[in-house]
Order: sequence, then C-alpha cells, then structure tokens
Amino acid sequence: MKFIHFLAIFLLFACKEDDLDFAFRMEYINQRFEIPAGINPIESHFFLQADIPSNKATFFGNFSEEDITEVSPLGARLTSLEGTNINYGFISEVSIRICTDEIFSQQDIVQKCAREIFFREDIPLNTGDEIDLLPNGLNVKEFLTRDDFSVVVVLRRLRDFPPTSINTRLDMEFQARQ
Repeated sequence: MKFIHFLAIFLLFACKEDDLDFAFRMEYINQRFEIPAGINPIESHFFLQADIPSNKATFFGNFSEEDITEVSPLGARLTSLEGTNINYGFISEVSIRICTDEIFSQQDIVQKCAREIFFREDIPLNTGDEIDLLPNGLNVKEFLTRDDFSVVVVLRRLRDFPPTSINTRLDMEFQARQ
C-alpha cells in the first residue's frame, strides 16, 4: 500500500504542466493529390506535397523566430473532393511525414521524409469521405520557418483496391507556442 502512495505522489510531481503559451495557428489547406483507382493493397503508397509555401511572414506577424519556442502539429484531415459517395474505408493506416530536404526520387522520399507529424491507424471501415488525423508531439519549427516545406502522405496497409480514382484534399494545422 505504501508503494502505491509513493507511486501516486511521484507521478503527481513528475508530471509537469507545459509552460509554453499559445501564440498563433499556422494553417496549410487545400493541398491536393489523387489516389489512383486499383493501386496495390500490399504496398505502401506515397503522395508528395512539395514546396508548400510556409507563409512565415504572414503567420509570424509581430513575432520573431526567436520568440517562438515550438511549432507543433495540431490536426490534419483528408477529404474527398468527389462528394459524399466515397468511403476511405479501404485504407487501414495513414501517415503524414515532413521532409528534411529536397526530393528528387522515390528513394529520397523514403530517406528524407521519415519524421511523422500526423497519423491514423485502424481507420474504421465506414469512415466515409473524410479522415481526421492525429498529431504527434514533434517540434517542426525548423521546417515551418523555411520559405517552403514538403510533406508526403503515406497510405499503408490498404484493405482493398480503391474502387475509383479519388481526388483528395489535405488540410493541416500547426500551433506556434512561446
């Protein structure tokens, strides 16, 4: 019993509240790509979104880069542009990774786009025409303070062949904290 009390007290003091304050949001909407019909369910599929303007001057406004300690993922969503008759239930896992450098080949995507910023596993079969992705805790300030950045959408472990080509929109949101 003493051990449980000790553990509870230890955990209470070990958990430190985040002392960073929210400064502003950075939104990158309407990044488009097409999921082709009939892609192989066994392989992972990579959809590069290259050279997305960071618009850091607009987002940072009166803040300097030194004022901002962290820029972290807040949320992302994949949405079908084909209407509500699309069901992304053929996808089991989605990962969005940020790229560390310029991409010239498929091999570059695998090597330079390894830092996952959003993900979703075990997507329900009846997910419909949108997939909300979960953020992770990475600080991506070094990427979003460049002039532009690239991400890759990775579809892994497909359950089935996509029934039709699906024009898809990716929206991402980040939070800057000081």
